[in-house]
Amino acid sequence: MRSLLLAVLAAYVVAAIHAVLAFINKRRALQRVSEVALAAGFLLHTAALAADWIIAGHYPLFYLRETLSFLAWTLVASYSLLLYRYRARPLGTFILPLVSLLVFIATVTRSATESATNAVSVRDAWLFPVHTTLLFFAYAAFFVVFIASIMYLLQERELKLKTFGAIFHRLPSLTTVNEIATSSTAIGLTLLTVGIATGMLWASSRDGRLWHNDPKEIFAALTWLLYVSLIAYRSSASWRGRRAAWIGVAGFALVLCTFFGARMMGGYHVFG
Repeated sequence: MRSLLLAVLAAYVVAAIHAVLAFINKRRALQRVSEVALAAGFLLHTAALAADWIIAGHYPLFYLRETLSFLAWTLVASYSLLLYRYRARPLGTFILPLVSLLVFIATVTRSATESATNAVSVRDAWLFPVHTTLLFFAYAAFFVVFIASIMYLLQERELKLKTFGAIFHRLPSLTTVNEIATSSTAIGLTLLTVGIATGMLWASSRDGRLWHNDPKEIFAALTWLLYVSLIAYRSSASWRGRRAAWIGVAGFALVLCTFFGARMMGGYHVFG
C-alpha cells in the first residue's frame, strides 16, 4: 500500500502548502484548493488504512508506520470537524504540515523493523481497536488544545503590547479560540477516560492485571489528572485565561511522553 500512501502524502502536501499560503495572503481561492486536496487525501487515507487492515490481518495500529499514519488520519478528521463547526481555517496552517510530516515518516518507515510477536497476541482482541482508536482521537483533540493555547498566548501578548500585527488579524478571535480549547479539552478527556478504561479491561482479559505500572500507563494517568485540573480551572475561571493556556501547552508535553514513552522506556505497551 506504499503507492497509495504516497498519493495520500501528495494530497496532504498540496493541502498544507495552500493552507499556509492562504494564511499568509488571506486568499479564499487558495483555501478552497487546500480543502479539496485535504478531502481527497482523507478519502485515499481511509482507503489505505482499510487496505492495510485487510491485507495485514490486524488492526492498523501496531507497527510504527501504521501508528503514525493513523495519528495523521485522526488529526485530519479532527481538523475537518473544526472547519465544519468553527470555520477555524488558520488551524490548518499548524495541523496540516504536521500531518504531512507524519505521513512522510510513515511512508519511509518499514514495518519489518518491529517485533511481530505481539502483533499476533493483539490482533484478535476486539478491545484493542476500541482502546487504541479512542486514545488516538484523544491525542488529536489534545493537539488541538495545544494549538488553541498557543494562539491564545500569541493574541494575548499582542493585545497586551498593543501591536496588532499580521498574525493577530489572521488568527480566530479569542472567544473562538477559547471555545475550541474548551470543547477539545472536554472531548479529549472523555475519550482518554474511556480509552484508559477499555485498556484496563483489555489488559485484565489478556493477563488478569488491570495495571502494569508501565511508563505509558503512568504518563496516561498523569495526563488524565492534568486535563481534569485544566477543566476544573477553566470552569472556575469562566473557561478562559493565560494560565489555562499554559496548562494546555504543558498537557501536550505529557501527551508526547504518553505517546512515545513506551518506545523510549520499554514496558508492557510496546505497540502504538
